[in-house]
Amino acid sequence: MKRLIAGIAIMCVAAAIFAPAFAQDTIKTTDVSAQFAVGNFTTNRFDSTVTSINIGRRGSSSWNFSGLKNNNAITLTSIAVAGSPFISSFPGATHVLMGNLSVYFPSLSSTPIPATGYIYFQLSGDLQDLGEGANGTGSWSVASAVITNKPADLFYKLPSTLGTTWTSTYLDTTVAILGGIQIPVAGVRHHASYVVDAFGPLTIPGGTVHQVLRIKKTDSTSYKSLTYIFLAKDGTLIQISAADPNSPDSGMISVQPGVSWAAPVNTSAPILASVPGKFSLEQNYPNPFNPSTTITYAVPVKSSVRLAVYNVLGERVAELVNGDVEAGSHVVEWHPATSSGVYFCRIEAVALDKTGATFSKVQKMTYIR
Repeated sequence: MKRLIAGIAIMCVAAAIFAPAFAQDTIKTTDVSAQFAVGNFTTNRFDSTVTSINIGRRGSSSWNFSGLKNNNAITLTSIAVAGSPFISSFPGATHVLMGNLSVYFPSLSSTPIPATGYIYFQLSGDLQDLGEGANGTGSWSVASAVITNKPADLFYKLPSTLGTTWTSTYLDTTVAILGGIQIPVAGVRHHASYVVDAFGPLTIPGGTVHQVLRIKKTDSTSYKSLTYIFLAKDGTLIQISAADPNSPDSGMISVQPGVSWAAPVNTSAPILASVPGKFSLEQNYPNPFNPSTTITYAVPVKSSVRLAVYNVLGERVAELVNGDVEAGSHVVEWHPATSSGVYFCRIEAVALDKTGATFSKVQKMTYIR
């Protein structure tokens, strides 16, 4: 496992775009900070079937990636840095993204391990990737891993626009722990270089068009790799890894399976494409869980919602939502600061329309430390 979330371009797109009249737009630190606001999320989807793709050309170009499929997906949510499980390993972090995923770690297992992963960033001028942490879930709750980048990986240079270049040389070092026993893992040294070399309109699945920049990235570890990242100010992205690191920078190229793509970053709790027809509280996932779990609930109209967690004695140990929420499906995360055991998540909702409909439901959850 060289990276916990390999090939995922982060929800914050610290790059510049061009308006249809080709007027230059520059992304600043303040723009990136807004993308990382707590509660924002993005879903990275993966097309594992595509074998070749047209990467356009340098300078002014256009791209149509509307035919990409959705064979797999990972949702990354921006959460508060304070209280996140690996903050002690990344004391300079200003932002953290969390997602449920599967990681491949040959030292621990011959099959993928289900885990909750965290990516830590420092946004101070440029955007720097400090590293990642993951806690195994379910039967793998005794396993964890931390990857630190030293020095920090210069993820995006800010401000950034057409012609911006930067380099990043760092060593990523992995520490894996299984049942309290540390497992040695060799570090990987990266020598990455970036150039923003193209701009223009890009069409994603669903047919929407977004103005993007194309970033060409080459990385030399024990081998050379070539990646094209297409980024828009609204969070739209496409990431393509060339099968041949010496591929041309225009036209059709062969690609490694797993082209990733994402629609614009969502700046509120997830809302389904259609408004749900009824109130609901889904079973949390994962369950049992450690160190955190995701709770999904839905309201068909704008409603006053209280979502809280109680222990077996009926004592409230956490209040996750208390206020008015818009119609839709919403997701919250619970990071317990309590002992392991059985807990109950209860929702109480009152519709803020003329019906005044009420709803309550309880879901049982198991926290394992």
